[in-house]
Amino acid sequence: MEIQQFKKEVEHIKKTTGSVVVALQSAQGKFGCITVDAVRVIADVFEQSRCQVYSVATFYHQFSFTPKGKNVIAVCMGTACFVCGGEAILQAIEKELGIKAGEATKDGLFSIEHNTRCVGRCDIAPVVVINEEMIGNATADAVIAKIKSIRGDA
Repeated sequence: MEIQQFKKEVEHIKKTTGSVVVALQSAQGKFGCITVDAVRVIADVFEQSRCQVYSVATFYHQFSFTPKGKNVIAVCMGTACFVCGGEAILQAIEKELGIKAGEATKDGLFSIEHNTRCVGRCDIAPVVVINEEMIGNATADAVIAKIKSIRGDA
């Protein structure tokens, strides 16, 4: 999306909601992450410093400054999931994809969310969410099989 078109959208957001958060959500949806240009436009339109806009963006975990993959993987690290093996599952995913949490694969097919907290399903811990699909009582083998299936390896 061209930056001028984005600026018009941000101007509309300012008039209708007055919310920098909504403008940041729009930027992430349009560009796949919060870009330097998006921050500049939002700051200019809302008459705030770029630092103020970055402060809002870094406060909320929903915003990312790096593009996410087509398939987003989140490993719950809430207490129940952590105790039930979430960390080992995360390490297996990182090894399989060759990336760390917070990164995306070079082909843009996968990314791993950084610091995913409780997803609210402690009863089926550990939990992994791939896109919108929740995998309860997850094992490293089951999650790796799902990744291979998405990739077309299985």
